[in-house]
Amino acid sequence: MRGHARGLGMATVGLVALLLAGCAPPDGIDGNLTGDWPAHPEPTSWLPEVGACHSGDYRLVVPLFAYQPVDCQRQHLTETVHVGEFTGDAADRATPPPEGSAGWRAAYAECDEAAADYLGADFRHGRLWLGLTLPAVAGWEGGGRWFRCELVGYDVADPGFEARESSLAGALEATESSLRLLCFESTESEGGESIERMERVACDKPHDTEFVGTWPAPDVPYPDAEDPGAQEQVHRGCREQVAEYADVPVDGNLIFRAGTIADWMDEQDWDNGDRRFRCYLYLADAELTESLEGAGTAGLPVR
Repeated sequence: MRGHARGLGMATVGLVALLLAGCAPPDGIDGNLTGDWPAHPEPTSWLPEVGACHSGDYRLVVPLFAYQPVDCQRQHLTETVHVGEFTGDAADRATPPPEGSAGWRAAYAECDEAAADYLGADFRHGRLWLGLTLPAVAGWEGGGRWFRCELVGYDVADPGFEARESSLAGALEATESSLRLLCFESTESEGGESIERMERVACDKPHDTEFVGTWPAPDVPYPDAEDPGAQEQVHRGCREQVAEYADVPVDGNLIFRAGTIADWMDEQDWDNGDRRFRCYLYLADAELTESLEGAGTAGLPVR
């Protein structure tokens, strides 16, 4: 899932031009207010604030002038859950580490762990996406080596990012949190080869799908969702999560107890360090009215 707003636009250029319009330069002044002066770098002592919320779209890069946090009780899209610092080779670069680099992946791993502490659980257990925001080149040249860990909410039924009006601090501590992935009613595609839509429902209402956890994939090249071998590997991992969640054995009967849905991250997220697949138990045409967590073989029999 991606929601990058990579460009900042040219609004500031237009604003400066407007403010300067109509001012004739005094004698002896050429009107060039910048001359040969270098751009002002960000102060190296400045750091973004943990717990700050932002009303603008998620961005990969944010210069200091665009840092405008808002109260988390007001409508916003992203929340900073951790601020880290690049070190070693990543910090020695002339420019910020690019997406997919070793430095970026190390920062993502730090963000992943910090987000879990901030939320009370792995962010993948909720309707959340994790991304990094870095300083602009001018800030980097001025000594800024920070990175922001940003969480963004989304609706499973509509993959667009979702605005919030409260902080995410501790948001996944309660198992009944409305942000948690729990039970769903799924709609298959016309050919029955994929899931077209998942609607959230209360677990005591009829449903056929239930979130069971995440499967950590090995550190290998991106598994193409169209590759049958990759599909089997990921779904085998998700079946293991079903077994652990429902308390049934991992044996030859497991594949006959339930189907699985794997939430496939895109290749850029994979390259950036997200290696855990969200896994769902799926019983086509079933009308479950309670959770199958710990149900055992009686609750999840061979079908």
